[in-house]
Amino acid sequence: MGSTAHAATVIVTNGGTATFNASKVSTPGSKVVTFNGAAPAGVVVTLSGASLVTGSVSGQYAQPFGSDGSRYLSVFGGTSATIRDILVPGYKALSFYLGSIDTYNSFQLLSKTGSVIQTFSGSAFLGGPSGNQVLPNTNRLVTITRSNGDPLIGGIRILSSQNSAEVDNVRFISAVPEPSTWLMMILGVGIAGAALRRRRQTIAVSYA
Repeated sequence: MGSTAHAATVIVTNGGTATFNASKVSTPGSKVVTFNGAAPAGVVVTLSGASLVTGSVSGQYAQPFGSDGSRYLSVFGGTSATIRDILVPGYKALSFYLGSIDTYNSFQLLSKTGSVIQTFSGSAFLGGPSGNQVLPNTNRLVTITRSNGDPLIGGIRILSSQNSAEVDNVRFISAVPEPSTWLMMILGVGIAGAALRRRRQTIAVSYA
């Protein structure tokens, strides 16, 4: 399922074990925050009343459907969590695994300087009854991609007005070069390689 919201394309994939496992795979140029151990280099996680938890506690938080039982982020009512990469200038896309989606959850995309560039409510990602803990369409992988020419993503802030927003596997995804960009890169590498070979030949002749 996909939709366009302002300057971003949002794709949601129904949850489950396979989707959860896919959500934590690191691809070239990406960084994944799994909340298990240290965050990737340059990534700062700031918890303002939110907590890293496991399992489920009635009325407090629920383990995302399909997850592996490891730690995840629970953003309680009136609290927030901010995940930013202060090292990389920005990313084209960002994804996260969202459990028991509630309409009162909020998600702010941040620029590389930390300012808010776009805000989503939980209802933007919801495909079933609000807060349901076991349905694939209320526990989803959310991928947000910025349009060409728009500010790149530097992070995300998660808020909730009630208990709770449950999030795991926040993934920063680098832009994929366009075919024309790939061509220029290949040509550039080829030219540089040819110049290096010629320089080596010249040096070899001069010292013969």
